[in-house]
Formats: sequence, structure tokens, C-alpha cells
Amino acid sequence: MSKLERKGDFIDSIFYCPYDIHELVTEEYLSKILWELNAEHKELLFLCAVRLFSSTRIAKIRNQSDRNIRKVCGTMFKKIRKKLLPALWDKAEKQQPMTLLEKDFLEENMTEIDSEEKQ
Repeated sequence: MSKLERKGDFIDSIFYCPYDIHELVTEEYLSKILWELNAEHKELLFLCAVRLFSSTRIAKIRNQSDRNIRKVCGTMFKKIRKKLLPALWDKAEKQQPMTLLEKDFLEENMTEIDSEEKQ
């Protein structure tokens, strides 16, 4: 953490906490999605996405099995994707600028939107 502070990255240092993970992103829709996650999912996302810990390491920290961590991560990512898809679809319909990753995600998941519209 002191490396960040020496470089002048105080914002990253201030919000270097699992429960403030929504503060680490600039897009409002993404911040809202992360803010709505429960505490367990925020902590898990922080450990695997920010700290880049393996599921084995997280399992040891939380005294759980590696398999359980992978399952909870899968559930968490599914929830994030489910909320991310309509947010990006809305952004595309409003013709707001999108990153290549956002465009790719939307293109890869268009089948979900098409199947929901048919129902």
C-alpha cells in the first residue's frame, strides 16, 4: 500500500477495501452493480479481481474448500453479468460511447437478450 501512496495514488489507497470496491470503477452503471453486491461477494471479488488471489488461497483465508470458492465466484459473476447486460444494452440504445470490451460483452451475450424478448 505504501508504494501507491508514494506514487501519489491516494484514491486507490483510500478505497483499498473490499466493501468500497464500487469506488474503484469510474462507470456509474458498473459502480451501482458492484455497490449492490452483498458483503461476501464484494470481499470475494476484491480478493480475486483486485488482489489476484487464486481460489485455493482464498479458500485458505476463509477456511472453506477451493470448490466452494469457485462455486460462489461463479454465482457472483453470473449475478454481475445478469445486471451488466441490460446496463450495456441501454448504453448501446442511447448510442453512448462504449469500450471495445463493452461491445464484445454485449455482442457475446446478445443471445440472452434475444431469448428474453421472445418470451
